[in-house]
Amino acid sequence: MIRSVGSVLWATERELVVDVPGWPGHRPGQFAMLTLAPDGPQLDPLLPRPMALFRAEGERLEFRFKIVGRGTALMAALPEGAALGVLGPLGNGFPEPAGRPLLVGGGTGIASLYELAGSVSGDARVLLGGRSREDILGLEEFEALPAELLVATDDGSLGHRGVVTSLLEPGPEDEIFACGPTAMLRSVCELARKGGARCWVALEAQMACGIGICLGCVVPGRDGFRYVCTHGPVFDAEELDWEKLR
Repeated sequence: MIRSVGSVLWATERELVVDVPGWPGHRPGQFAMLTLAPDGPQLDPLLPRPMALFRAEGERLEFRFKIVGRGTALMAALPEGAALGVLGPLGNGFPEPAGRPLLVGGGTGIASLYELAGSVSGDARVLLGGRSREDILGLEEFEALPAELLVATDDGSLGHRGVVTSLLEPGPEDEIFACGPTAMLRSVCELARKGGARCWVALEAQMACGIGICLGCVVPGRDGFRYVCTHGPVFDAEELDWEKLR
């Protein structure tokens, strides 16, 4: 893990690319905490933001996101050369697949799956879902992989009309890797149980520190509480208490 000040290479409404000196590398599924204006008083937004790592090439990190508030709007408007505080890599990433990889992503959770899909693309099946075509982050990059790709959108603007879990029919030979909204992950876990497939989920949560101090990302486990930032963000789905998880 490093704490560094990166330099923005470019930013758009969906993409942020940053040069981060000394980046040590990471596993698919890990994340970073990003801080606007790290060298000056930044009071709005005050707190850093957890962002999934979409992909990296050496010290060049790429993030994919949607504008959902003031913080992400400011991030999308960062000019070339702007300073950005980066703390990472953080958390536990996805394990090496032991079964046939079946990746399921929804909304901004799609960003957590691209590097995993790229590393196992010859054997993987990838299911992506969103409200519309515009919500499928990194679509062109996923389409370029030699993995089987299926897409579902709520409005039918791309692929199957409906939720992405309607495409999911796992069997015992499959190993599921999923990231997205909690309701989607709950359905994925239920389908994995019915099909006899092992299931790993990457949770999304707001947090202030990323290192287990702020307690802002606590989630219920079957035998006690877990921190998304340090115990996760990737969990064995059976480790979590889905009845209490919101």
